[in-house]
Amino acid sequence: MISFKIKNVPTLFIKAFYAEDVTCILDFVRRAADMRRDTNTNILFIDTPITAKTVDAVEKLTQEGYTVHFKDHHGLEVEAISDRDKLVEVSTKKLQALLNENCTITVRSKHPACSTLVSPGEFEDALAIVADPDADGLTAAMKAAGIYYDGLDDDAAKLDSEPREQVLGSPLSQLLAKNLAVLPSYDAQNPHERERTQEQIFKNWVLAVQGDMKAESKLLEGVKKYEQGVKVAQDLAKKATLVAPGTFLVNVCDTPVFDPGTLMILLEEDPQCQITVMRKDRGPIAALHGVQYSLAVARVYRDEVNLQKLVPKDAANNPQKGIISNVSFLLHVNEEAWYEHVLPGLKSRI
Repeated sequence: MISFKIKNVPTLFIKAFYAEDVTCILDFVRRAADMRRDTNTNILFIDTPITAKTVDAVEKLTQEGYTVHFKDHHGLEVEAISDRDKLVEVSTKKLQALLNENCTITVRSKHPACSTLVSPGEFEDALAIVADPDADGLTAAMKAAGIYYDGLDDDAAKLDSEPREQVLGSPLSQLLAKNLAVLPSYDAQNPHERERTQEQIFKNWVLAVQGDMKAESKLLEGVKKYEQGVKVAQDLAKKATLVAPGTFLVNVCDTPVFDPGTLMILLEEDPQCQITVMRKDRGPIAALHGVQYSLAVARVYRDEVNLQKLVPKDAANNPQKGIISNVSFLLHVNEEAWYEHVLPGLKSRI
């Protein structure tokens, strides 16, 4: 969990996938209410995943008398076919029924960044903000709370795109992107290291946007780590192997911190490359299963390749079950799913 005040608004960065996440959100809002001296009950959920647990949290908060506003760009752009999409569809309808005009769920093709769903300072007096723990959630929460600069929306769209484009924003945006690019991967032996590091990066960037030179200096130190990570990625790219038609795999287990964006760019320079795979010993699935395979479709093939078809339709989208896939061009699986479903499926592609 990451939480701190943006201007005067207590902000929680969290994904609601489990019952304990719901409890965390409720406790956070109640503490924020206890600290207020007025009767403001407005809570903004922005860029938060549309899950059953998100609905649960929103429903409980409305029952307790809070006024919830929900704004997100992860709505379905096509007919719900997969079980995961059907769950999103059901959760979307429930949120719309609960919140009516206070619910705005759109799609990324129309709103590539969630910051475009709010005006500067629109929720500067809110009781609390609940946002996704990524750069898009951060920029959206900042704008909602009243911290904004010309070009923030464009930067936010790049920050919420694939790794190769995240570092192409304004110089200010690059400070955030490059620091986040070399975050330590999740380590089960030190489970809070990544989160605490990310929280400090978020705090420093919010301060840097407001002109704090000390915070900017700390971020520049992170940029040096990013530059080192680029060099590591260049070495890793040389070790890639073709494991299936159009599919290049790199084993990044037991390696120093590297920049995944640079690695993907280098792999996709090969005209054969349609899909990249990273075999990891860190990450949400690796923490539970020991090894994680992270697949990504090269941008030019995203209309042709759907990675979700490589796993059974009824497969649970859950790290504990060894599968995570929220969009068609990204897929993360454990070693069992890799060998049983994914690799055979990749090899059978024409």
